[in-house]
Amino acid sequence: MNTDRLVRPLLPLLALLAVGGIQLAGAQSAPSDVDPVEAWRFPVGERMEFSVSWGRVRLGEGSIEVEAIDSIDDRETYRVAMEAWGGPPFYRVQDRQVSWIWPQPLSSVRFEQRLSEGSYKRDTRYSFDLDGMTYDRHDIVDGEWRARNEETAVPILEGALDDVSFLFFARLLPLEVGQRYEFDRYFKESGNPVIIEVLRREEIRVPAGTFQTIVVRPIIQTGGAFGDGGEAELYLTDDDRRLIVRLKTSMAVGSGNLFLTGYEPGEGDLIPIDTSAASVPVDLADTREDLP
Repeated sequence: MNTDRLVRPLLPLLALLAVGGIQLAGAQSAPSDVDPVEAWRFPVGERMEFSVSWGRVRLGEGSIEVEAIDSIDDRETYRVAMEAWGGPPFYRVQDRQVSWIWPQPLSSVRFEQRLSEGSYKRDTRYSFDLDGMTYDRHDIVDGEWRARNEETAVPILEGALDDVSFLFFARLLPLEVGQRYEFDRYFKESGNPVIIEVLRREEIRVPAGTFQTIVVRPIIQTGGAFGDGGEAELYLTDDDRRLIVRLKTSMAVGSGNLFLTGYEPGEGDLIPIDTSAASVPVDLADTREDLP
């Protein structure tokens, strides 16, 4: 049995919604100067903690946290981190992925991955030039950052998002049961589009408590547990917090679950949001595609 197929989709699965953008299926794209999300509302210090299991076997833990407000390229950005650790003795995981997010319009400014998954190791940084609309990639090689030539000055679209920043983008969407959203704003073209189908409302109990949730099905172009025809379901709290409460996946080799075990709301600062026309949410009512 392929260990990667079992473990890698689960411990780093906090990033499996990691492809972005916004275009409603069957509808015109939103104007490029409008971001169809509500204002950023997650304060510094907000932290979600998770347990990860495969069947009845607990594999590890993870967290998502809004760590600080940093100045990157003269822009005030949120630094958000996603971490995963644990795994069976034959496949240890210690991942940290950090995104610096400019909130208006929601865009990635920098994205770093420090990944250690079994024998696989990688340290990568993506830097986004929001004026020139390009990104550059650097990797740590022999202890120093080196440019990756095939990913230098790569064009991006306005509002390009990385793996972690897209997760926060999804938490800001006005999810409505029966809608189907198609996204096309991930910074790498090969990751687009991703589809989110909003299935139902459901009350569930997890280690952190009992929650009213909105259940969505993510379909990601990379296939696997989140591929077209997959049976993955993501449970988000049915309130402004949009906490990730549960993620369950079903594959031919078994099923996995991620459960919320703890939550800290945070009490830190928020970056002032411009409420000009550029930040007015798009009215989705007339561009809705009902599910069968």
